[in-house]
Amino acid sequence: MTEPMAQQLVTQPADVRIPISDALVMLGGVLILGFSFAPFVSYEPATRNSTGVDYSAWEWTGFLAPLTWFVVVGGLLLLALGLSRALNGDRSLVTFRTSQLQLVVAAYAASVLIGYALTEKGSETTTSAEFLGARIQVGATTAGEFGWGGVLMLIGALIAVVGAVMNLLARSQR
Repeated sequence: MTEPMAQQLVTQPADVRIPISDALVMLGGVLILGFSFAPFVSYEPATRNSTGVDYSAWEWTGFLAPLTWFVVVGGLLLLALGLSRALNGDRSLVTFRTSQLQLVVAAYAASVLIGYALTEKGSETTTSAEFLGARIQVGATTAGEFGWGGVLMLIGALIAVVGAVMNLLARSQR
């Protein structure tokens, strides 16, 4: 007699579906982190012969660091919190729910980036000298603007805020 063949258990991978709200939070975190290397602010000198200067969110100059670094860390936290909630549910972490922490971090990043977008980035330098009893004063203005990397970081933060609010509303409807 022949023995029946042992049946092999066929296991299928678990169907992991990330909720759209957590996907938005993670997308916002990726945009914040990814575009932090792009031009965050751009300065155009007043003279025609000089070229403009772009600074990323990682620069010390232009009064960027360390506040922009906190935004980038917030982007990393948004990525981690979105992944944590998608895989483990809305768990409690340091007496707060994951969805609550998502909203706090996303709102912080968005508010700092909105502040950077609205501030005056130009600077004015003046130099004075005396010549034959007459005082001569010369000034130069450097125009600054929020760079395209900063705009995309802000869009990412706002996307993360929308995802975090969706998570909180879904939790409150249960």
